[in-house]
Amino acid sequence: MYLKYLQIVNYKNLKSARFTFGKGANAIIGENDSGKSNAITALRILLDDSFYYNAKRLKESDFTDSLKNWRGHWIIISAYFDEISSEEKSNEACKDIVPEKENENFLKSFIRCKGYNYGTVTLLIRPQKSIRKALFEAKDKKEFEAVRNRIKLEDYEFVYTARSQVDFTKEDVYKEIVGDIDSFQYADPEQEDSAIVGGKLDILEIWKYISVVFIDALRDVESELKKPKNPIRRIVDSIRADISDLDISEIKEKIQELNIKISGVGQISGIGHQINHKLDEIIGLVYSPNIVLESQMKDDISVLSKYITMLPSDKQDIDFLGLGHLNILFIALKLVEFEFNINREIVNIMLIEEPEAHIHTHIQKTLFDNLQVSKDYTQVLMTTHSTHLSEVADITKVNVLKGRENISVVMQPSNGLNEFGKTQLKLKDVSLTQCLERFLDAKRCVLLFSKGIVLVEGDGEEILIPNLVKKTMGISLDELGIGLINVGSVAFEYIACIFEPCRLERYCAIITDMDQQLSGAKKCSSEAEKRGQSRKDKLDKLFGSNPYVEMFYAPYTLEVDFCNEEANRPYVKKIIDYHYTDPDTIIKHKENLDASASKRYDSVLTLASGMKKGWYATILSEYIDCLAVIPEYILDALAFASREVLTTAIKLKMTYFSLKQYSNNDDKIEKLLKQYDEINCEKDKELFLQEFISRLPDDIVSKFLGLAGQYE
Repeated sequence: MYLKYLQIVNYKNLKSARFTFGKGANAIIGENDSGKSNAITALRILLDDSFYYNAKRLKESDFTDSLKNWRGHWIIISAYFDEISSEEKSNEACKDIVPEKENENFLKSFIRCKGYNYGTVTLLIRPQKSIRKALFEAKDKKEFEAVRNRIKLEDYEFVYTARSQVDFTKEDVYKEIVGDIDSFQYADPEQEDSAIVGGKLDILEIWKYISVVFIDALRDVESELKKPKNPIRRIVDSIRADISDLDISEIKEKIQELNIKISGVGQISGIGHQINHKLDEIIGLVYSPNIVLESQMKDDISVLSKYITMLPSDKQDIDFLGLGHLNILFIALKLVEFEFNINREIVNIMLIEEPEAHIHTHIQKTLFDNLQVSKDYTQVLMTTHSTHLSEVADITKVNVLKGRENISVVMQPSNGLNEFGKTQLKLKDVSLTQCLERFLDAKRCVLLFSKGIVLVEGDGEEILIPNLVKKTMGISLDELGIGLINVGSVAFEYIACIFEPCRLERYCAIITDMDQQLSGAKKCSSEAEKRGQSRKDKLDKLFGSNPYVEMFYAPYTLEVDFCNEEANRPYVKKIIDYHYTDPDTIIKHKENLDASASKRYDSVLTLASGMKKGWYATILSEYIDCLAVIPEYILDALAFASREVLTTAIKLKMTYFSLKQYSNNDDKIEKLLKQYDEINCEKDKELFLQEFISRLPDDIVSKFLGLAGQYE
């Protein structure tokens, strides 16, 4: 039995979110403030008995900001457990959550493991019945609003139910159980269907058998280990029955002897005499009690366990360990605790926020791999910003959160991926998820974290494009949230297929070469041109109707197309000086750059091939400056990938950078920049944006913003 789905409705920025989990270790990733911690908190509200959350703690800010008015709306948190075996079903807790009759319409919304039972536990945070009744009976809009405006947080109830069989994240389901509040219609509480919302449940009975532990990102492991109910104490409690009576008797005898020994120390017994003497002085001999100071160390094993701690074998105290080792130690302890309690608790869920904290990157990967081993007795859900953790994760166990205005959506990158591999890519011996996992494991790239993606085929593009952007546009790809990923081949389809409306809603631009033949050029290849056209036909067929993937084709190759821009040739000439030593060779290649297209083609490819393209791009990156020109197809690709991230502030920064390049030659621009620098209010600065853009010369930034505007 394990937690397979978590549905969250109207909680914080999770307006309608469904998470999918698997056995073993799962990852929830996303940018800052995307809702990762909110998802963990929602799960704790539902299942963690140490995080008891009731109406007294409910806040207006707990309701999603996307609601025009929180009053009358419900917060719903629902857990779907799968693979409940017949043996587990005999447990009272499981018996209470497994539906007596399965709803086939409900199952169409979920992928379940056949041959097993499933069960659901739901928390409904909603107005009390009398208020819901009054809203339902309201005769008109005015009466409805009057009732609604009187609702206070104290009027909300927390109702736990089981056996619900609906997808709460669907809008029509929400309207059926709550009503269409915006249309002043509320559902009749007397007609509530238990098959939909579930029957009432004593959550305390569920908490007995479901263990949830939360490990905070800002955890103080040392203090946690000193608490009365630390993992060591619970482990000792679970093995108490296995300790022999003989060992217990010997321990008790030694403790009793120790108590007598301590109490018999003259200085200690003397303190007791002094206390008695002082009592005699204060209240007299008649009323003064006789006090004895003695050791009362308990001889019960459970009590003694609080004195058991861990020490490094070569040190005297645990605080000698670094934060990283302490974090790993605590996680290991909790796993051991769960393993010992496996027969008592049917589900163990460990929630870890940012397990990478203070841990070396190589250990992060090892940690995640080994957490998978615990899948038989512990399910791990972790939030992370680490590419080292997320990229070694089983992609079927990854949930990606994407912020969209004031709400977040949950995306599953593996949704339908294997089917795409079979039908579209004709994979037979290996699944597409396996292909993608191997790629991510090897590359450690930012594929799952980026706001937009640019896929390139080689080292030249990977090295040169980020430097071109930074030097000509005044902003880095990192600032834009754009991940540029070198596929190391032209097999883009295996990576790009992850970007799709039902998987990851991120814009992905593919940059690849057409390798067109050029009359008179010796370096051209008809075979290369055929491969380029074949690649284009294949990509257009696979992704032509995909709104999140677009292809951008270099007419020839990056090196040639870069040099075809006349403004870029001085930089290439510097590389000619750098690479060649023979004066005649240097002169010949420089002349070729300004001669015919075919001669330029041959010289550039000879130079790049001789240096190796990666090193050529590295040296070229050192020479380029703000006057370099980005080839049109690359600019197009960047604009497409950036379409969701170009805020006013980013446009301002780019425009300001561009105007700075021309300010010395234009008095009007220089005056405008001085005015801008004197403005302190950010909003007032934004008002200058349109004026800035109107004065912007016809350069890379103006072209880029124009292209981005087309895509928007």
